[in-house]
Amino acid sequence: MPGTTAPVRLIASDVDGTLLTPDHRISPEVKAAVAEATSAGVSVVLASARGPLAMRHLVEELGLLDVPGAPLAGCVVAFQGALVGQFHADGTFTELHSTRLDHEVARTIVEQVVAAEHVANWYDGAGWFPSRWDGYGEWEQKATGQAPAGLLGAAQLAPGSPGPHKLMVPPAKGLPDLVPGLAAALPEGCDAFLSGEHYLEVVAPGVDKSTGIDQLAADLGIARDEMAAVGDGPNDLGMFAHVGTSVAMANASAAVQAKATWVTSSNVEDGLAAAIRRMLAG
Repeated sequence: MPGTTAPVRLIASDVDGTLLTPDHRISPEVKAAVAEATSAGVSVVLASARGPLAMRHLVEELGLLDVPGAPLAGCVVAFQGALVGQFHADGTFTELHSTRLDHEVARTIVEQVVAAEHVANWYDGAGWFPSRWDGYGEWEQKATGQAPAGLLGAAQLAPGSPGPHKLMVPPAKGLPDLVPGLAAALPEGCDAFLSGEHYLEVVAPGVDKSTGIDQLAADLGIARDEMAAVGDGPNDLGMFAHVGTSVAMANASAAVQAKATWVTSSNVEDGLAAAIRRMLAG
């Protein structure tokens, strides 16, 4: 894909596999590169299938909450683009754009997952509601720093209740065909994709990270060729097709790398830092 000659004004970064090392850390080099970008007037926005609360500590650690003169400071694209919002230095979070999954569609999917004796995760704004608590939930809480708001139940599933921003079904240990089978049997009225190691993410039709960053860019009048995206997964390809410069991590699959403008080093080799510095250098 051809690169752009326009100066980059917005860099959207995926989180897991891109910003973070495999043990869920932000390296010192990546922190430094993000600081260099913001000092140069370039907005750095995290775009992830994660919810906002699972990104707040990352936004804080990167020093993005209160950047003088940066209108996108603290902004995140969450739930694959279903929720776009902004964290503020006083600890509050403002929803800027929101797209929910149809409630009846969501309830049907939950019933399918539970009938398969697996776990469904319902994400509503800042709340995370698993259908049961198990080893996956414990791992997710440790990895994201977010505790569940309760178990998925009548409060979420009752007819007339609002639909979630996202449903997520984790890999089934020992049953590798279960999640792909569920993905193939989803009802109409949703979009689904696999992130990470066969995590099934389900959102409203048309929702994608690209729509989230486009909403932010439209708020500020940033053109597509002034945006860049860095990622490692198939769920980043929408961003890649939407921006002027797309960068794949070396730890991405060959299929993802083939869709990028160029490829940086891996997430254990400070690949995001290298990508940011290359873009700042023009």
